Amino acid sequence: MKIEFEININGYQEARKFKLIVDSIRQYDKLSPSLKSLVSSLQTQLKEFLDNPEFFNFGDDPNDDLSISHYHELEHPSFIRSIRRLFGPSRREIELSKQRQVLIERAEHAEISAFESLAETAEIGRERDELRGKLKQLKNETD
Repeated sequence: MKIEFEININGYQEARKFKLIVDSIRQYDKLSPSLKSLVSSLQTQLKEFLDNPEFFNFGDDPNDDLSISHYHELEHPSFIRSIRRLFGPSRREIELSKQRQVLIERAEHAEISAFESLAETAEIGRERDELRGKLKQLKNETD
């Protein structure tokens, strides 16, 4: 696979974003050999493109959202835990937690309904068998 980017600031930024994606895929342990080969090839192409002398002027902007990656967070997990303790979960985490709780409640309700239906079906089956027995007994008495 051959990737190409424009040789300008837009191409440089696209290549940096793509490199973050490729690097994160590389961290996955269970890649097949063919995928590992593809990822290595992409990393090599991206490195060659980003090492282009025309990009030395661009540098990494510290305000750029790409300069703060998830790798930085992984290097300092205790720092993140400290921030979480101070500020608590984010709004998104709270919303996801609420959604998860609603889904759990729905699943529990569905499970209870299923067991109630099974019990009702078994009860109806027993009643049917009893009525068949009585019907058979009445037929025998009338004969």
